[in-house]
Amino acid sequence: MAQCPPLGFSSKYYHVSESGSCVRQTSFFEGKPVLGQGVGYSVILGFGAFFAFFTSFLVWLEKRYVGSRHTSEWFNTAGRNINTGLIASVIVSQWTWAATILQSSNVAWEYGVSGPFWYASGATIQVLLFGVIAIEIKRKAPHAHTVCEIVKARWGTAAHIVFLSFCFLTNIIVTAMLLLGGSAVVNALTGVNIYAASFLIPLGVIVYTLAGGLKATFLASYIHSVIVHIVLVVFVYLVYTASSELGNPRVIYNRLVEVASKSRICEEPVSHDGQSCGPVGGNYKGSYLTMLSSGGLVFGIINIVGNFGTVFVDNGYWVSAIAARPSSTHKGYLLGGLVWFAVPFSLATSLGLGALALDLPITESEASRGLVPPATAIALMGKGGSVLLLTMLFMAVTSAGSSELIAVSSLCTYDIYRTYINPEANGKKILRVSRGVVLAFGCFMGLLAVILNKVGVSLGWMYLAMGVLIGSAVFPIAFMLLWRKANASGAILGTLSGCALGIITWLSVTSIEYGRVNLDTTGRNAPMLAGNLVSIFTGGAVHAVCSILWPQNYDWDTTKQITVVEKDNSELPAEEFNEEKLKRAKAWIIKWGVGFTVLIVILWPVLSLPAGVFSKGYFTFWAVIAIAWGTVGSVVIIGLPLIESRETIQRVFLGMFTNDRLMEKVDEMNFKLQTIMLAIPDAENIYLIEKEKAKKKEAIE
Repeated sequence: MAQCPPLGFSSKYYHVSESGSCVRQTSFFEGKPVLGQGVGYSVILGFGAFFAFFTSFLVWLEKRYVGSRHTSEWFNTAGRNINTGLIASVIVSQWTWAATILQSSNVAWEYGVSGPFWYASGATIQVLLFGVIAIEIKRKAPHAHTVCEIVKARWGTAAHIVFLSFCFLTNIIVTAMLLLGGSAVVNALTGVNIYAASFLIPLGVIVYTLAGGLKATFLASYIHSVIVHIVLVVFVYLVYTASSELGNPRVIYNRLVEVASKSRICEEPVSHDGQSCGPVGGNYKGSYLTMLSSGGLVFGIINIVGNFGTVFVDNGYWVSAIAARPSSTHKGYLLGGLVWFAVPFSLATSLGLGALALDLPITESEASRGLVPPATAIALMGKGGSVLLLTMLFMAVTSAGSSELIAVSSLCTYDIYRTYINPEANGKKILRVSRGVVLAFGCFMGLLAVILNKVGVSLGWMYLAMGVLIGSAVFPIAFMLLWRKANASGAILGTLSGCALGIITWLSVTSIEYGRVNLDTTGRNAPMLAGNLVSIFTGGAVHAVCSILWPQNYDWDTTKQITVVEKDNSELPAEEFNEEKLKRAKAWIIKWGVGFTVLIVILWPVLSLPAGVFSKGYFTFWAVIAIAWGTVGSVVIIGLPLIESRETIQRVFLGMFTNDRLMEKVDEMNFKLQTIMLAIPDAENIYLIEKEKAKKKEAIE
């Protein structure tokens, strides 16, 4: 009789049948939830209620003791004075989708060490490069509220309608991915009805976004980031240092060599179709321990192309850039991108490779639904692991979900209501519309997830398809702020033709390659790669050719004329918008953004190729990088916003423990001073100049 278990470990997933053969478990979850439904509902409703209350309370504290005025401008732009640390934290939580936690470990399970690397590098560079766009917004459209407002100011109504459609499509795709991943994992771990989860997950998000707008979203995003990074560090150290089953890079290395061994028996019933067993197809020498992986590389290219769409065409990133202080914008995006790299890279290098090293009987279907990380968490920590992962996932889904709510709300408010329905709308009306859209889109999110779950669309399929659908708008949107010759007709033609050709290529390659077109075949690598590349490059090429032939030669005069609805009592000094200062910031972000892009997309993978199949020492070094990056990134993203906000925190605490009557008098005095400043236009400028002089004098002394 053959040895059972065949590799001498993971005996709980094998048993000896009556006929004496070794039989592997048919799947990890076997359709049974690990936790009770009560736990699932407690996490969804408990955390939802806590964040709804706590975030709304923080916003009230700021209003009460720091003096924020809750106008429509404040609701949609958070006062345009957010510091580096909080912007970085927002970028991290906004970019940490359900897919970041789930799909990254799925590609580690499929391709080995190359999967987490390509997931992380392929989705970091967009954020680094978007820092250039963020600075250009401050230079060329300082009072804009949305990306489409800038499109309308530069290219007119026809282009505005086209790009508005693509922005909405992006928000719908991102929202769908968040809830598909979230509801699938909640259902697998707790048995909570998948449709109920789809509606209940967005509930708390709607409440605090309604109460506090973008600032509430930013505060909640910071708290979510803290929890995600604490859980990330726990899992990374558990897999590589603390676990009794793994707990050491050398043990994991030996196990990864064994599970991919050519001598391993992978026939029924020792292993089942769709489970990981034996050499990896498309990998050098069939090993999980190599960057020479055709599947990993193809995934990396699809990932890079698709994610350009979901950053550049997602109004959420433009809103975050608009909300940042001009002097913080470029640093916030660079720091956010580098810290975010650790989330998929460190997490999937631990939980994804951990699933392989434990020889878990995960099936292809379970992996595509994002169930690799929960399987590893349960195998190493039991029910505690599944609760931790469920908490982490809930944080990712709700923080990214709240940013999508604000993104859609600002598009509907400023690009539909204020542009086409009521151009003279005052702040109160705009605030009412903003809140109405948050509520409506929040309900729509749940309905959308139910429809997609009914149709059978998986998280993996949606993740790969997004670039085909929205990639064609990437170059035109970037050209809008970066190239004065870019014209409107080229932008419209490139975006629409790129999308159409991308879809045609995707479906044609599917039909030629596999003979049939369905959810399974359209989700495979070759058609997705072809569709993604055709979509993004057609959009760029068509727009570039049209703009060279019929240049617009634009001077950004109309984008600078975009107006605010209400004057916000912002404390930003005029020198924040100093052109020379912003040009230096642009040069800085180009240098570092492009530098890190070259490092993580070209130099790092090229330098790892000579290693072929990693040696034990090389893999240990790789694991140490993952542990260190995850740890340092977590410390920075948790600590920096607190350090930068220490004055505000101090004012709130002082206010909380100071006489309320005194605070009322201070509020009254502030109101009177504001009235005087509004009555005398130059008063505020003189006040800001004098304040800056006093600060400089204080610094010299």
